[in-house]
Amino acid sequence: MSDALRERLLGLRIYLLVGAVTLASACLLVLPSWQPPAPFPSRFWNAVAAFALLSIVSDSFFFMIPLAKVNTSVAFIPFLASVAILDHPWPMLVSGVTALLVDTFVRHKPAIRVWFNTAQYMLAVGLGGLVYTGLGGRVSIDEFSFSLIPFVALVLTFFVVNHGSVALAVSFTTPSVSIREAWSRISGSALVTDLCSSPLAILLVFLYLKLEFLGLAIIVFPLFLARQLYQANLQLQEELEEKLELMVKAMEARDPYTSGHSRRVAEYSVAIGRELGLSARVLDGIKRAALLHDVGKIYEEFAPLLRKDGQLSPEELVVMRTHVVRSAQLVATAAKLRGSVEGIIRHHHESFDGSGYPDGLAGKQIPIGARIIMIADTLDAMTSDRPYRHALTLTTAIAELHTHAGRQFDPDIVRLVPKSATLRALLATEGLPRPQSASLPPTRQRVRSWVGRASV
Repeated sequence: MSDALRERLLGLRIYLLVGAVTLASACLLVLPSWQPPAPFPSRFWNAVAAFALLSIVSDSFFFMIPLAKVNTSVAFIPFLASVAILDHPWPMLVSGVTALLVDTFVRHKPAIRVWFNTAQYMLAVGLGGLVYTGLGGRVSIDEFSFSLIPFVALVLTFFVVNHGSVALAVSFTTPSVSIREAWSRISGSALVTDLCSSPLAILLVFLYLKLEFLGLAIIVFPLFLARQLYQANLQLQEELEEKLELMVKAMEARDPYTSGHSRRVAEYSVAIGRELGLSARVLDGIKRAALLHDVGKIYEEFAPLLRKDGQLSPEELVVMRTHVVRSAQLVATAAKLRGSVEGIIRHHHESFDGSGYPDGLAGKQIPIGARIIMIADTLDAMTSDRPYRHALTLTTAIAELHTHAGRQFDPDIVRLVPKSATLRALLATEGLPRPQSASLPPTRQRVRSWVGRASV
């Protein structure tokens, strides 16, 4: 099968997913349990209007997860509450109308996304309602009733269907992201917040049945607090990434030849980690370690060594090798980076045969993230212009990795490098010239062994 045909077939997966979700929600919609609505106007229609309005408002105040432009909101709370008040299929219709209006007029999403979100909202609410009533959950617009097991089943069913369908869509439209990683990033720590916020649906049911529209007004404040909790979690992550970026820029200001190096190493490391099927949490740790793997070079003792044109002396080489320990010590001052990220940075120059530094670890003793960064770091060193030589071709770089596999590099990871389409795209297509500097210093025109240089 040609690559072009494979790409076209992979591109069709999202349309098959949209079709499957639409068909499933349509089947639920026409279940023979339709109840004729009460005459208009009535308490029933007031409830439909109230929950539709609250759902639309809740979904309009959304925020974005940094993954394939996925949006999230607290609209699931009125969705869950509507299942206990409105008979099937009205909760499905409320959620469908919410997605249709908000995605079209507020988020301005493409038609395929509007269609998909409308269908998956309806499917999640419909299946949740089916499980809820199947386990004995009571639906009433006149009397409050609560049963723990049906409610828990409703919540779990809703989130499994909602998060699972969105994770599939993200994976199908972002080939480098596996379903497992997409699920982890969409759910992740937010799943705990979702489950903790879900009891607000019970409170919403109680307040509406007792106070009707006044009850909705009272529930707005708890919904706002829940939304702010989600927003605060995302902001903490964003602030951490901004601080990492600031540290990287400060480090690279010391060495103009490595400008952009840490970002490229981070990209290559994540691509390799994805080929290994690592979890999102592990990938995030590796990315942070890759961004900061040389941050210790910001110390003054390394400045003259980074600016030196000639080859480092044995004494200078000993000093330069201490940058891994200095980097790890600096990173350890941040509580969120201690432990795993700190260890990856400390050991990213350990060789697979035990001849590396600073601790002479070998084989699987070396953290997986450190083994990955060792290869990504070397790949970038070989395929980028350096003061002492021009960039090597991708083919030559891969051949060098294989030559030193088992000695300097983990052979299992090396075998994955040429198989990764994402990594090849990042490193530039074979045959395309890499950017070249106008000229190199005469004293550094000779090509040094990249193996020795990478260990510095």
